[in-house]
Amino acid sequence: MPQARHIVLSLMLALFFALGWLALWTIGLWLSQNGQQAVLLLPAGLHLALMILLPKRYWAALLLVEAVLISWLQLEHLITQPVMLLSPLLSVLPAWICQSQWHRYTLYWQRLILLLAAVTLNTLLQGAIIGPWLEEAVTQTLLASFTGGVLLTPFIYLIYEYLKQQHLSDMLAQRMPDPPLRTSLLIWCSVIFAIGVCVQVSIAPDMERLLLIFVFLPNVVMAYRFGWQGGVLSAIVGSVLITLTRQASGAFHDLRELELFLSTQALLGIGLGIAVSRQQQLAQHLQRYRQQLEKELQARHRLMAQLVDTEEQVRKAIARELHDEIGQNITAIQIQAMLVARGSDAPAARQAAGQISDLSRRIHHTTRQLLRQIRPPVLDEMALDKALQHLAAEFSFADRGIDFQLHYRLSASPTDETLTFTLYRVVQELLNNISKHAGARQVVVTLEEKPGLLTLSVSDDGIGITEPVVSGFGLRGIEERVRALGGDWQLLPPPGTCITVNLPTKSRETAP
Repeated sequence: MPQARHIVLSLMLALFFALGWLALWTIGLWLSQNGQQAVLLLPAGLHLALMILLPKRYWAALLLVEAVLISWLQLEHLITQPVMLLSPLLSVLPAWICQSQWHRYTLYWQRLILLLAAVTLNTLLQGAIIGPWLEEAVTQTLLASFTGGVLLTPFIYLIYEYLKQQHLSDMLAQRMPDPPLRTSLLIWCSVIFAIGVCVQVSIAPDMERLLLIFVFLPNVVMAYRFGWQGGVLSAIVGSVLITLTRQASGAFHDLRELELFLSTQALLGIGLGIAVSRQQQLAQHLQRYRQQLEKELQARHRLMAQLVDTEEQVRKAIARELHDEIGQNITAIQIQAMLVARGSDAPAARQAAGQISDLSRRIHHTTRQLLRQIRPPVLDEMALDKALQHLAAEFSFADRGIDFQLHYRLSASPTDETLTFTLYRVVQELLNNISKHAGARQVVVTLEEKPGLLTLSVSDDGIGITEPVVSGFGLRGIEERVRALGGDWQLLPPPGTCITVNLPTKSRETAP
């Protein structure tokens, strides 16, 4: 069964290839009035494209059909040089090299460049081996072979990809995302072709050179709009327009001039299409990498926000344990020491009881300081504005001759506990830095709300930050917490210091 299927497919391919080859040879003969040049012009491009795109098991059928057709044309005296039988065989080497490298390149524009390289190699082989045996100049042979290849090989590849994707879409029962031939592409090509024909018919003979604008302009527009597909299809449309121009107005009086113009406009369209497709691919890659980076950043920010929230919860649990367990035990120790002192007349026992009571008071004081560092109790006891005023009082700014001002402009205290503690800790760290290092005479803390944001500003008229502060919560800690909650911060340079922090009012929802 596989062998029979291969034979049937080979026969069908041979039939359609023979019909297409004869039709293209007839067009080439009409253009060149030379049977040898007609073989090299369009049929050679069809032959090369099919040998590259089809499996090697079909090569024998292609070579046999073309050999039979050339032999028949020689019997009819339409081809006078027997050396033309070598032309199909010379295409084997470029096709084999191109096909061996085909699967290494998966992008359309990469394969298009590979096809152009195969066309160039085939042109050089035709010119070097067949050219010297023909009556025409070798440059004419090179130009005919290159023109046919650059026109038909990319176009056959475009049709091949379209048919292959249509087959895949039928098998998978789904629509391909970006087929090579789109309805809009065909419509635009038809419109441009119609406009070009109308201009060609209506333009005055003395202005025939203006037709070149209507030939090259569609290539630029189609390549820019549709990438390599538009460039390839506009090359074919432009070739038809150029040929009709020659027939209608005689704009091209020499075959070499016509072939040169055909190949030039085809290369222009394909080259622009490749450049646009390459640019589109780079833009798609950049967009994909940007999206991946955004996802990674979002995951990182979510993790940091969870860490900040978990840290506050752990601090809260530790503070509760310290307050409940250690506080109660210290109170019990103090009571026991008092009872020992009252129940014993021995001086040593009274002295020991006094030392125990003194040590317990020190432990109680140290524990309260530790509690304030771990979780400021004032935030559980009063609103944020009162807590900030209490915090400033702890630094004794007034006693030291420092003018402290708090501008609290929030309509209501934040409901997010993590946000509230972050604001408090940022102010605490900045006031601590000012108190120790700034030498300031005035400190201003401003807290105001904007749409979706809380803005905290802490400024002083001191010496400014001359080196990084690494102790305590630290500027690095401020930055990490602020960014974890989806905010940002800014440090203005001296004179003085001004740090502005922006935090979203719903940090868990707006963190980027």
